[in-house]
Amino acid sequence: MSQPIINLTDYTVAQHIFFALGCLLWVFTYIKVIHAIKKSAFIEIPLIAVTANFAWEFLWSFVFITDMGQLYVWGYRIWFFLDCFIVYGLFMDGHKQLVLASLRKHARAIIVFAIVSWGFILYYYIKIYDFPISHNGVFSGYILNVMMSALYIPLMLRMGATGQFSKWSAWFKGVGTLFITVFCFLKYTDGFLLSMCVITTILDAAYIYLIMTKKPVDERL
Repeated sequence: MSQPIINLTDYTVAQHIFFALGCLLWVFTYIKVIHAIKKSAFIEIPLIAVTANFAWEFLWSFVFITDMGQLYVWGYRIWFFLDCFIVYGLFMDGHKQLVLASLRKHARAIIVFAIVSWGFILYYYIKIYDFPISHNGVFSGYILNVMMSALYIPLMLRMGATGQFSKWSAWFKGVGTLFITVFCFLKYTDGFLLSMCVITTILDAAYIYLIMTKKPVDERL
């Protein structure tokens, strides 16, 4: 079914502005992460969050199509294709996030299993619970966002070096998600969704605070 470039029937101009800005800042986040992978061979997005995001983006790019307009259909696909580079980096260097040597040996198998598992879980969740309510993936997306935002903090603290984590990525991710949170408050009244929005904002703010105030290890030696 063909769609307009932007759906102004079901969504207001203000809703589009906040959602589009949030999506754009997430593109910048992915670009910064990819640049960091090339520079330092380290994946700053938590491993389990990368696998979940990849499955979500594949599903919303090619299986479930947003009703917000063609601009967003291709926006989601840009996310997916950028994420392909991040997943490739995860296969190469994702083992560095794993503490146990026994797990590091099987890092690639763990990554494949996680992507496939998330694919099945998210497909049925979206089909049954998300797509009938929202045709843009915000419910399933925020479930993953809460997890991602929560995992960023212990990963950074456990790795012990904020220099491996990009301050720009933290700001792009945090502010981008905040814009999408504003969209959700303008569009929906569901308490489950909005509570996830608030929790994600708090976790993102905590991560930004930590990364802006904690000195890298190499500066303290």
